Amino acid sequence: MPTAMTSPQVSKAAVHNKSVARIEPLDWTKGTLVLFMVVYHAINYSVFRPLSFRYLSFLPPSFVMIAGLVVGSVYAARYDMGSWQPYVRLMIRGIKLLLIFVALNLGLYIVRERDLIGGFMVFTDRAGMIFISGNGRAGIFEVLLPIAYFLLLAPMLLWLRSRAAAVIPVCTLALFVLCVVMERQGLYSLNLALLSAGTIGMAFGLIPIETIDRHARKWLPVLGAYALYRLCSYYWGEIYAIQMFGAAVSVFLLYTCALHLNMSAWTGRQMILLGRYSLLGYLLQIGFLQVMLKVTGGKSEQWAGVIAVGVAASVLLFLVVNLVDFLRRRHRPVDLIYKGIFA
Repeated sequence: MPTAMTSPQVSKAAVHNKSVARIEPLDWTKGTLVLFMVVYHAINYSVFRPLSFRYLSFLPPSFVMIAGLVVGSVYAARYDMGSWQPYVRLMIRGIKLLLIFVALNLGLYIVRERDLIGGFMVFTDRAGMIFISGNGRAGIFEVLLPIAYFLLLAPMLLWLRSRAAAVIPVCTLALFVLCVVMERQGLYSLNLALLSAGTIGMAFGLIPIETIDRHARKWLPVLGAYALYRLCSYYWGEIYAIQMFGAAVSVFLLYTCALHLNMSAWTGRQMILLGRYSLLGYLLQIGFLQVMLKVTGGKSEQWAGVIAVGVAASVLLFLVVNLVDFLRRRHRPVDLIYKGIFA
């Protein structure tokens, strides 16, 4: 969930640019995905939990896929791959995400065990499940790990693409087929599946943004693709291939909505701002919902409670994101701290 979005107007020399414009419809799409994640977790932390997996299972791969889309549409197409800066930039972001994930999960186990050494030992015992398969929900903030893996893999893919243009589509197809085969053999790996979502997004990102915009403005094909996803999901469930298809068409549908909305309106600006702070927003919304769960005394048993918790978390999310943005613009130390952690 990288926080920086750059624009179609980036030149080959943009690796040296410190201030690059952003693709606002893509930011709006990311912000909307964060809000959907609030809904996803609000339902997940209630007695209606199965519904979140049934109707919103496209969300985790969507986050990874849109990260891949950014890398493909910005780095691969508009940065000078003959320079080392874009490769290092991606690797640094991947390492930061990996460290954030490790810190959050290690901290969770220490708190649960109420013992520093004991928590560390339990964490290491479950490291294989957390870092390799990703199955079993042994960790928290699970989507961060495959994004980190993807950002660490992306420099190699981009370097290979600079020497053979078909590398990324071929690797994407190979990884997709591998995940399908593994699933059929009962060897499904959530981390590998979500990593493949990043490469799928990266492959789509190689398509010129003008071409994407042209097709995204046509409502009928986009809605038809989304209806096809829901139909497939109804008959065959959220198997890997359908989940990837669902993530792709859901992101495309949201992007289509963004192209038809007024980005300069207050609501549009708020969604764009949330998209620019998507990583922070993703972390905050889970924290808010967990606190509310403790305050309210457990899982909601009525839809009114689910809605109230979701709305409250969303309001808090927008308030904090606006506050962080304000502080970053007014105080350089705050901006440097934020960039040091998230950028």
